[in-house]
Amino acid sequence: MKILKNIIVWVFIVTYIVVAMSFVKERRSKILCHDIKVFILDSLHNGFITNSDIEDFMHETDMNVIGTSVSLINTKKIEQDLNQYSSVKNAEVYVTLEGDIRVEIDQRNPIVRVINKRGQSYYIDQEGTIMPLSSKYSSHVLIANGNIVEHFELNRTRDIYCETDNENWEKNRLVCDLYELCKFIYEDDFWRSQIEQIYVNDEYEFELIPRVGSHLIFLGGIENYKRKFRNLKAFYLQGLNAVGWNKYEEISLKFDNQVICTKR
Repeated sequence: MKILKNIIVWVFIVTYIVVAMSFVKERRSKILCHDIKVFILDSLHNGFITNSDIEDFMHETDMNVIGTSVSLINTKKIEQDLNQYSSVKNAEVYVTLEGDIRVEIDQRNPIVRVINKRGQSYYIDQEGTIMPLSSKYSSHVLIANGNIVEHFELNRTRDIYCETDNENWEKNRLVCDLYELCKFIYEDDFWRSQIEQIYVNDEYEFELIPRVGSHLIFLGGIENYKRKFRNLKAFYLQGLNAVGWNKYEEISLKFDNQVICTKR
C-alpha cells in the first residue's frame, strides 16, 4: 500500500512538472524581445569593446532580435559568435523574465605589448592569448621589444601554448619565457609600477628598463628569475635608497645570488 502511495505521489509530481513546463513554454513563446542590455564587466580598466560595439553587432541583419519571440532566440549561438572576438574573454547571453536580452562581456586583460624583430606588434593577455592592437584603444602595459622572433603565424595563432608537453613549446620558448616574466611583473604591485620595458638582446637574454632610476637592469636568462627579483628588491630598499637611484649605470642579476653594479 505504501509503495502504491509513493507511485501515485511521483506520478502527480511528474505530471505537475510537465504541465508547468508546457505552460511556461507557451507563455515564453508569446514574449517578444523589446530591448538589448549590454554590460561590459571591466570597462573601467579596458576599453577594447564598448556597449555600442555590442549593440551594433546585435543589430546586424542576422542578429536582429528586437521583436522576435524570446523562445526563438539562440543565445548560445550569439555567445559563440561574441567569443570569436579576440578581445572577448567570455560572453554570456540570456533572456530575462521581462523579455530583455542581457549581454555580459568580460574583456581580455593584456599584460604586455610585444614589438617583435619584424616590427609587428600585438598584446599578450594574462592567459597567454594573443590579442591584435585596437585602432580605438591603447592599453598602457609593459612593452617588450628587441630580438623577438616567433615560430607561429600571428594572424592565425590565438594561444601561445607554453605547456612543456606541447610539441610547439621548444620552438616558442623565447615567447613563453617572455610571457612568464611579464606575468610575474604584472601580478606583483611593486614590479608592475617599476618596470616599464623589457628588451631582448642578441643573446636572447632579458634587459629591464625601470621607471624610477636611470640604470639598466641586466636580468640574463629566466632561470631563477624570482630569486633575482627578490635580490634586486632588497638592493633597492637597502642600497639605492641610501646612495641614490641614479648612482649606477647598470645593475646585473645574471649570476646567481649576486647583484653587480656598474657606476656611472
